[in-house]
Amino acid sequence: MALHKSMKLAFVWIGIAFVALIAATVVTIRYASEGYTGPIEKGYYEKGLNYEKSILEQRKMIAEGYSYESKLFTATPELKKGKNQISIQFKKSGTPISGAKLQILIERSATDEWNRSLSLSEDSKNHGTYVGTVEIPEEGLWILSLQGEIEGRVLQKTAEIRIQ
Repeated sequence: MALHKSMKLAFVWIGIAFVALIAATVVTIRYASEGYTGPIEKGYYEKGLNYEKSILEQRKMIAEGYSYESKLFTATPELKKGKNQISIQFKKSGTPISGAKLQILIERSATDEWNRSLSLSEDSKNHGTYVGTVEIPEEGLWILSLQGEIEGRVLQKTAEIRIQ
């Protein structure tokens, strides 16, 4: 018994739809695989395990008088697109701290394409003042994370800055 002409046409359209669905799935998987960047945060698991300990250490250092002073942490940080000279003072109870290691991570949310890390060096003329050059390639909202290490202890500060 042969199939009616309309039934044959229906099977052809179902076959075409099935091939189109498979093709769309293959294209989607290919694009998803090409754009995958992996975890943005390095050591995220270890940071998660030590999260409470880190928060307590931050609070303890702030209570002991550790702080940062910089125009970066004001309402108008005066940063622009391109290269920017920055200066940060690391202090304990108002006294500049010499010999610390300061590092800035500049990043944008939702992507790691623009992530940059910069180590600041201590100004030889002004002890406790750390300087460096941050390059901001685009306008928009940026996240600056400052991390200062002294005697094995780390103080972190994060700021969102809009570049126009």
